[in-house]
Amino acid sequence: MRPTGIDSSTWGKYIPAKLTVRLRPAELFTDWTSVFNDLELKRPQSLMRDLEQEARSQGLENIAIKAQEGDRMANLAAGEKNVFGAIAHTRYMRNGQKEITVEALPHQGVYIDFRIYPPEIHVDPRGALPR
Repeated sequence: MRPTGIDSSTWGKYIPAKLTVRLRPAELFTDWTSVFNDLELKRPQSLMRDLEQEARSQGLENIAIKAQEGDRMANLAAGEKNVFGAIAHTRYMRNGQKEITVEALPHQGVYIDFRIYPPEIHVDPRGALPR
């Protein structure tokens, strides 16, 4: 008769322990509100909407300018001399260099919060015999 809980096929054999490690990813939270307020900047979503609207209006304006230039080139009856040079000059003056001032450092910084979790380690001794 066999005693319960003992398997003769594994008796005396080495069974390695089972190691389980669970890593939880770190969390990062940033709050840019003080920086946006300090530099008087728009929030990213509202800035995106404004830039999109500005790009549309600029595109329509460029189409109108191209049409006017085409009409100007095609109007031979006007007798304008050096039409292409005049158009190139007005383009250069319209798209010339612009002065931009950038303030890079705000008076207040970004609030950053890190949450780092230790790993969860579990060891199942499986084949170890009790003392």
